[in-house]
Amino acid sequence: MDEQTRAYAESEKPSIKRVLAVDLGASSGRVMLAAFDGIRLELREIHRFDNMAIEERGSLYWDVEGLLKEIKVGIRLAAEDQPILGIGVDTWGVDYGWIGQDGALLRKAHHYRDARMGKHAAELERLLPRVEQFKLTGNQPDVINTVYQLFSDLQEAPELRERASSILMMPDLFHYELSGVKASERTIWSTSGLLTAGGSGADTDVLTRLDIPSELIVPIVPAGTVLGELRPDLQAELRCGPMRVIAGASHDTASAVASVPYKASLSAESERNSESAAFISCGTWSIAGIETSRPVVSEAAFERGFTNEACYGGGNRLLKNITGLWLLQECRKHWNAEGENFSHTDLVSLAEAAGPADSWIDPNDPRFSAPGDMPERVRQYCRDTGQPVPDSPGEIARLVLESLADAYGRSIDELEVVSGRAIAAVHLVGGGSRNALLCRLTAQRTGRSVISGPVEASAAGSALIQLAALGELDFARRADIIERSFTLERFEPHSRTN
Repeated sequence: MDEQTRAYAESEKPSIKRVLAVDLGASSGRVMLAAFDGIRLELREIHRFDNMAIEERGSLYWDVEGLLKEIKVGIRLAAEDQPILGIGVDTWGVDYGWIGQDGALLRKAHHYRDARMGKHAAELERLLPRVEQFKLTGNQPDVINTVYQLFSDLQEAPELRERASSILMMPDLFHYELSGVKASERTIWSTSGLLTAGGSGADTDVLTRLDIPSELIVPIVPAGTVLGELRPDLQAELRCGPMRVIAGASHDTASAVASVPYKASLSAESERNSESAAFISCGTWSIAGIETSRPVVSEAAFERGFTNEACYGGGNRLLKNITGLWLLQECRKHWNAEGENFSHTDLVSLAEAAGPADSWIDPNDPRFSAPGDMPERVRQYCRDTGQPVPDSPGEIARLVLESLADAYGRSIDELEVVSGRAIAAVHLVGGGSRNALLCRLTAQRTGRSVISGPVEASAAGSALIQLAALGELDFARRADIIERSFTLERFEPHSRTN
């Protein structure tokens, strides 16, 4: 029994510390109440809500005002009968809001799937070629990146240079609404294509060559920064106490990786041999990567599509973005619109019953990136590539899951080549960790043990970072806390799959 566990056992009434983790994904959001008794972390969903894109005059936007209202509902519900020490928000990457000279949101925040960047990408890449973007920022060039969006906005609305005081990434925007404090948290900004690789400030070469005003970017702060207290007017409105607003690892993947219990996968022998464990954060998007001490900006990393983003504590995540459960979500949405009533569990069961797929798709093919009739797009991909065409929902779901597992496997293999490090195991966290079929397929395809969980990885990571920022836990003990707090399941490469 270690000292912390002994102290807990000897304490008759351990003090419970509570924080709120607001986790906003690209399709839904939730407010999670995290309670820490010194040994275990307990997560309870307080409020869940949809996060749907708004289409207006051919453009896609986020409903920032609606999301803020939902966050406030969660705060009110959580604080009814218990003190809350802190609150932190994490979101998807790359998107942002424009703040006017009066301190208010200047216009609607665009969705990363908006089409406007396609009109200006060629000019941006003429001024700043793709390989130079990667060398300077460590980010893989992509039209959804903040730098492409910001450049496009300034081309189409140059008056923003005078009208705007700053831009705030999505979690920074919500932290600002809650605390009144403007800050740019490092992990979310490391997705932007605007920061110096491995640094903590905007890259002056990028800004100069693209004529982006440096004053639009407020100072960068490290993950785990306590910004201040919840605004007094919100405390009164929500009938809650003066909780702290904390900029944790506010990029959802950075937050999820903060909850990865590496100790559960690596033996002492593995650690001595410098073997690493990879992570796959599986949700609407899937992100496969490893943690490194510094960005990897080699030609091999660029050519293989890897990107670099910041970790809590100052490290680096070398990773690849893969179109994830978005494919299955869109299939389910289409089938249910036609009169089916499939749950995610139903689709996994149908995929199990269908047996091994006869075909394969590339999940990152551009045809799968936009909303629409995803089952037909899968079938058309198979026709176009001369493969057997799946028919039933179960066959299509199985093909999608096998193709995702294959994409994961290829990414893990490439990670070893690019990083020069052996990968001994894979941690699969997030909503996809509940999909036992996907976990088994991933173990088989990668040839490595897969450890699934925690499911609510982003919320767990956010809570751990907040509690560490408040001095309520030692973050170095996170693996022990996660193992005691959540069910982790292990899948071996020889696991049987129907």
